[in-house]
Amino acid sequence: MTNLTRSGALFLLLFLFACESNKSWEVSHVQAGKEAYNSARLSYPVKDIVNGIGIEMICAQGLVNTYLEVHAQHIPPYQGNPKEALVIMKIEGKTFQGIAHRHEGGQRLSLPSQLHQLLIESLQLSQPVTILLEGYFTTLDPKEFPEQYRELQSAPIKNPFQLPFKI
Repeated sequence: MTNLTRSGALFLLLFLFACESNKSWEVSHVQAGKEAYNSARLSYPVKDIVNGIGIEMICAQGLVNTYLEVHAQHIPPYQGNPKEALVIMKIEGKTFQGIAHRHEGGQRLSLPSQLHQLLIESLQLSQPVTILLEGYFTTLDPKEFPEQYRELQSAPIKNPFQLPFKI
């Protein structure tokens, strides 16, 4: 390999890493072939695998639901009820709480509608939101949220080219 080729390869790698997306909020769309089955996902990945909380908003058939997930252990049930967990949100010095539906396995919750709405409104207003579960916490950065939330609810551009085989 010549020095020019090595330099070119090194430059290409540096360029690709520099262009890597560093977004805190990420949107992905799933096209199922029929519009009624299409969905989109907006996620705020877990930064701290042991103590952190991942956020996922799923948009299907025009409805958006928010889920919280942890990876280290299960979220303790609320007052012994295995189907519930306490969620606390802190926004601009105020504390809000609600009871979330705890999914089987205890590592995923469905956020109740009032906290879901509060979360979206606060992030739209560029207010950081801290979410606490027993043993877990995360602070959501609102910086890219409004733009990504709009993308979550918009239909993706359809690719006009269809390959005759699957990749």
